[in-house]
Amino acid sequence: MSLPYITSAAFSFSFLLILHLAVAGVQPQSPPTSASKNSMTATTAPPRRRNYIREFLQAHNKFRSAFHIQPLTWDKNLTRYAWRWGEKRAEDCRMIHSYGPYGENMFWGKLEHWTPTEVVESWAGEEKYYNLNTNECADGQTCGHYTQIIWKESLRLGCARVNCDNGELLVICEYDPPGNYVNEKPI
Repeated sequence: MSLPYITSAAFSFSFLLILHLAVAGVQPQSPPTSASKNSMTATTAPPRRRNYIREFLQAHNKFRSAFHIQPLTWDKNLTRYAWRWGEKRAEDCRMIHSYGPYGENMFWGKLEHWTPTEVVESWAGEEKYYNLNTNECADGQTCGHYTQIIWKESLRLGCARVNCDNGELLVICEYDPPGNYVNEKPI
């Protein structure tokens, strides 16, 4: 579905307002456990947002399930972090990592039609270059997006999609705990 063009500032304000209203209006029926603290499941957001969350989670967890890795859960704080970083990049749409406390995957696209599934599958496409037995990536290839997706210790996920000022698109996903430690295997 194509959305009308909205300036980055107006879109940011609208998105944050909607996100705030969605999150503020949802109160847990029982105290959160340590596993669910700061996490948002696909059932606690408005329908449109819920589909977006569900699609990111399903796309990631499809690749994790191949190795019987615990599924990721949605985290609103990671989403907020990804959104804020994306807003800082909206002017030039350059894929510059935040170098924050989380694992991070970034995606750039010229058109806004990219779905969460297509974005995650583009990262996971690096699987063909990665040798899990030797923990090596083929020469001249990138594998870090894929290994972050399947990083066993990463348990929480938050993603944001930012329409840049030039009409391009950035998608940023944050992972906590982070992965991709040197000389460590993802699983």
